[in-house]
Parts: sequence; C-alpha cells; structure tokens
Amino acid sequence: MPLRSLPIPPGLFVLCALSLPAFTQEPDEKAIRGAVTFYASFDEEVKGDFGGGQLTFDTRSNHPTEKGAFVVDRGFSDKAFRIAKNKGIAGGALEAVDVLPKNGRIFVPAKGNIALKKDGWGGSVSTWCKTDPDKMLKTRFCDPIQITHKGAHDGALWFDFNDAKPRDLRHGAFPMIPEGKKGIPESDPNAPLVRVPKVGWKADDWHHVVLTWENLDTGKANAVTSLYIDGKLIGQVKGKAITMGWEIEKVGIYTAINYLGLLDELAIFNRALKPEEVTALFKKPGLLAGLKKKPEKKPQLPTRLPATKGDPPAAPKFPFDAESAARHQRDYAKWLGVPVEATNDLGMEFVFVPPGTFLMGTPEDEPGHKGAEYAEGPRHTVTLTKPFYLGKHEVTVGQFRAFVDATKYKTDGEKTGGGHAHDAKAVWQHRPGTNWLKPGFAGLFELKDNQPVVHVSHTDAGEFCKWLGSRKSVAGAYTLPTEAQWEWACRAGTASRYWWGEEEDTTGTVANVGDKTLKKVHPDWPRVTMPMTDGFAFVAPVGTYKANAFGLHDMIGNVWEFCSTRFGPYPKDAVTDPGDIDPKRGFAVRGGGWSNIPKDVRSGGRNADPPHFCHSNLGFRVAVMLK
Repeated sequence: MPLRSLPIPPGLFVLCALSLPAFTQEPDEKAIRGAVTFYASFDEEVKGDFGGGQLTFDTRSNHPTEKGAFVVDRGFSDKAFRIAKNKGIAGGALEAVDVLPKNGRIFVPAKGNIALKKDGWGGSVSTWCKTDPDKMLKTRFCDPIQITHKGAHDGALWFDFNDAKPRDLRHGAFPMIPEGKKGIPESDPNAPLVRVPKVGWKADDWHHVVLTWENLDTGKANAVTSLYIDGKLIGQVKGKAITMGWEIEKVGIYTAINYLGLLDELAIFNRALKPEEVTALFKKPGLLAGLKKKPEKKPQLPTRLPATKGDPPAAPKFPFDAESAARHQRDYAKWLGVPVEATNDLGMEFVFVPPGTFLMGTPEDEPGHKGAEYAEGPRHTVTLTKPFYLGKHEVTVGQFRAFVDATKYKTDGEKTGGGHAHDAKAVWQHRPGTNWLKPGFAGLFELKDNQPVVHVSHTDAGEFCKWLGSRKSVAGAYTLPTEAQWEWACRAGTASRYWWGEEEDTTGTVANVGDKTLKKVHPDWPRVTMPMTDGFAFVAPVGTYKANAFGLHDMIGNVWEFCSTRFGPYPKDAVTDPGDIDPKRGFAVRGGGWSNIPKDVRSGGRNADPPHFCHSNLGFRVAVMLK
C-alpha cells in the first residue's frame, strides 16, 4: 500500500513549514492507547470497538418540512456503508459506497466518547483514508470527519475536501456563533483554516490524518489546533479564543460525510497527541488494535419491587413523540426503583414498559385497514394501569434450544408431524416434517441460534414461560403480553400506521418484510414485494433492525408473535387492562413477518391462530408481569 508524501503548503491562517525533529526517545505506546476515548477498527462491524458512550452509528438527515431541523434515525443504511474485509490499513475497513439522501450522515454520539471540559480541554482524532477526491467524490464538499452539534462553521472541528478543481484538503476549527452574530466566512484571511491545496490523493494510496486541539473553551486567545498528514505537521490554527460551546448530549462524531472510499482505524483521544505519538500511529497502523470495550453488565430482572413513595409519573397524553416515550419510560422505572433494561439468568434481554392510555386499533381510512374478518376497529381508548417488562427481542432458536435440552420437551409440531410453511410459490399448507429445527423455508437457509424460533405454538410458548419461571424467581411472572400490552409497546406513543410514521419503509432498516431478497431466492413468488434488498429472505437475527422508542426490536416484521389473550371484535367503549375478547376464538398474533408487506403488518394489524397451531412465520416474545 503506497503512501504518498504531501508538500507543506504555503501558510494560510498560520504559516507552518515544519518538519518533525528527530526523536531519540520512543513514544510510550501504552500511553497512546491509554488516551483513547473512542476507537473503531472497522474489522468486523460498522461500529466502535471501544468507548465510554454509544458505540453504534446512527443517521442524521434534514427534516422533510422544517428548515434547519434534523431527523435522527437509529442505525444506518447498509447500501451506503459496509465492511471491506481485509482491505483496510490494518484488517478490515469502513467502505462508503454511496451518498445518503437528504444530506444524511452517520455519527456516533460524542457523550462518553469525547473528554469535554467546560473550562478548557484538548483532544485528538486519528483516521486513515483511501480515496481519490478528484475522481471518486460526487458532492461539492466531503468531510471524512466532523465533530459538531450544529454545523461545520458553528462550533466544529473537521477536515474536508472542498469544491476546488482539483480539490483542496482543509482543516477547520470554527467557534460557536453567538446569538445574533454572523460566522466568519471561509474566504476571510483570518478564518480558522489550514489548507492543503490540490491535495492530489489517489485511489490506491492510504493516507493518515490526525487533528489535535488544545485550550478550547478557555475564553483566552491560546487555542491551538493542528493538522498532521502521514506523520507530518502540515499547519496550525492558533492565537485565537475558540469557544465550541458544545452541549455534549447534542454533539456527534460525524464520519464519512459524502465520502466515497475506505476509512479505517478511527480513534478519539482525551488530549492533544505529541508529534512523536502521531508518528507512531502513522508508522504502526495497527497500534490500537485489540482495544475493546468490556461487555456491559446489565442488571438482572428484579426479584422484588422496592417500596415506592409518592404518586407515579403521569404518562404523556397520547400520541407522543419518541423523546417523551423514552422519558416516561425512564422516569417511571426510576420511581418504581427498577432498571429500564435488564436480563435474566438465561441472558434474555428485557425492556421496561410503563403504563399509559392510548387509542387501540386502526381507523377505517388507514391504508391497509382490514375489514370485519380481522376486526381492526373500532378504534377505542385503552388504559393499562400496570408496568411490565417485555422481551427486547423475539425468543431465539438458541434460547428455545436451552429449554428443550433441559426439559426434553416435544413441540406441538413435532407431536403432530409438522406445521404449515410456504413453498417457493407462496403456497401455504401443512408440510410434514417441519418443526422448530426444520422450518421448511423453500430456499437455501442456515438456521442460527440468534434467529427467532418459529414453528412454536401458543402452548409451546406457554411451557417455555413456565420453565423460565422455574429457574429463578423474579418480581412477577413470565408470560406472553396481552394484545393491548403488545400494541401499546409497539406504538411507543405513536398513533401512526407504523411506529416510525405513516409511510411504508423502503430502506430495509426498520422491519424484516418481503422484499427483493425474498424475490431473488423465490423468483416465482407471486406476492408483492418491497423495493429494498435487506439481505434476509427469511428470518433475520434478532436485533438486526432498528428499535422503537421504547427500545424494542422487530415489533413489526421478522415473525408474527403470539399474545396471551384471545381474539375477537373490539368494544366501542373505553376499557382498562383488557383480557380475552372471545374465549372461543384463537389467540391474537401481532406484528407480521418476513413474508409480508408493510400494509399487512402495521402497528394495529392483527390476526389469530389456534393454541396448537404452528408455522414458519410465527414465534413469540416473553413478558414479565410485575407484581
């Protein structure tokens, strides 16, 4: 991998024609590693390996109607970002293959990952880049790294490629713009910029870029930021008071903005690196390899509920937004004295769901609304008075296997010779020999322990819950959620068709439904499929898709989920803590699965199955009813 040296530019904001002095003392590599606050190797996943805050990447885009506002979605598009195995400067690398729409950009929240101090602080960011800015980049500007919560010229540290032809590489350290003031333009000779004119990078070359900063937010004219490329100090911004004025909760470490090419070994440090330390990172691209965040030890489900004082927090008025949902969830859990997220002794993850009041069902004019057979209406007021825990994910094959191994349990499908499954033309019928270990998917399929278990009946799910309850006591009982609890948890405050809004998803990031991947495996599949390609023709590993505002994954899509209550037409009047509707009917199933399209699997969509029925698109998720 050739590394091209760069010319020292003629001075701009500060003239620096500096070369590094010869150092006789080797830098302390342990000290370098010890200064890291965030690190992403990009060897296996598009996420951080080490840090003190969130390690996963989210996406910020322009708000569709409000100018200057943004929309933040959990996760990112795998059509634009992926891992290039063994193509990095050290192992794998982040490969950016497309530009996101609506000025979209991926980021890791800075909270916990940057050592910000209000009265003066320093830090560094280091990364490797492999791109040809003159031939590969599509947009006028591209920022491989930008750290800000407003924008590149309003409290931000960054380096970019501008719209010059050929392109310049630039480092900026722009202070926060006070209310009522205008920012300094880039054309101003005093703009806090270091420029590398006509940078001339080529597609086959790796280059190492480091930004360091000292004395930010001191209120004094002593700030210094430095740009290093391939181990050499290129230039500095100094002699100014640079106030970022960041609210750390709003700051993002934005990565690969409009960037096309490879990016690797991204690291943030809690201080300005010394020149010899920058050189060490350049000469040893894998110096930070192996930095890993210790697995977070989540609290166990409570075995008893502590005594409470005062009135519980009131639920927000329905409908409410994601921020209100998360706040109500957090506040109610704190009042009750229990964790928002917890695990049991089997390692299953649970999310606390607070009580509240909502509109259950769907209006007749909702696209996809089904008639009397599916009884999605009338829409009526439901009040849930008790909090509960709900499985963060659907029960997996591995978790169900632990139950079978411990009890020698035989499922209904195994007892009766099989369940229902689709063939390659979507014909739905009983298929002998299918069961939870042989789901009967007609295409090529490798069953994995982290995928949701299917071909389990309502009876099987109930026996699994009984077994969980026999292992270790919790402050309640393992069961399935009621249909009302399921819909409240799925909606997470929303009154729209889906928990993410009114529009059907075409990104493949929020729900596993029938799409081009299914059509590719089954070319003769007669049903309508969605236009995206999410990589999963059948069931996907749980947690692959974004969570809703309560932190629950796959509430829509992947597999249908049994509820504890029986199906029937809704009442017209308001109800509190509803149970069975018609004791003679089957059990409600909710959420839809991999073979469906979004109009069939809305937040209020519903169906029912008999207690011993099982099929290749039906599983369950566990609830804990708190006492």
